[in-house]
Amino acid sequence: MSGHGLGQARALDLFDGTTLMGPAVVGRGTQKAVDVYRLLLEELESRVADDVGALVDEERYRLYWDGMPVWGRLGMHSKMFAELGANVMASTYCSSWIFSALDAADPFRSMARAYTELFITRDDAYKEDYIQHKLDFFGCDGMVYHNARTCPNNTNCLYGMPQRLLTKTGIPFVVIDGDLNDLRCLSDEQTRTNIEAFIEQLEERR
Repeated sequence: MSGHGLGQARALDLFDGTTLMGPAVVGRGTQKAVDVYRLLLEELESRVADDVGALVDEERYRLYWDGMPVWGRLGMHSKMFAELGANVMASTYCSSWIFSALDAADPFRSMARAYTELFITRDDAYKEDYIQHKLDFFGCDGMVYHNARTCPNNTNCLYGMPQRLLTKTGIPFVVIDGDLNDLRCLSDEQTRTNIEAFIEQLEERR
């Protein structure tokens, strides 16, 4: 854990979270999806009770991911960050399918509240406060912004947010260019070069 301590760990990382979104996206409301998440909850509660976090071998850095994942590179990116000793702890995206305001007794009004409370629909001031809290909560050393070419509405690095958060938090960031679907927008070599340079930057700050 390299000084972070399990007290600030979480039982899932970005790559676990994005993979486990599947039942909520394609099976919402089905018994199979309910069964999957009940089983997952049991496992997570067990891991929390045993103080077992989502770890990478020889973790040195904790990162926060903003924006869409690169779906066609989840496995590759998971291995790349792990090889560099970086644990991508959480993201702004994985909660996109959680509607805590939804109330079965008042479905229409609560559905409206739920959708207007989603991270993607909020203004930059709210987003910056939200991210700042998460960076502190997870003890993050750096932040990765994904500039998804075909999803500007879920891309937060276009209008100065990274620079504003850097000023507020002092936590460095890197932007990777790519896409969630069209992998022609992504250069694996450039992505790795940028991430490796970012990790070197974090090392120099130690």
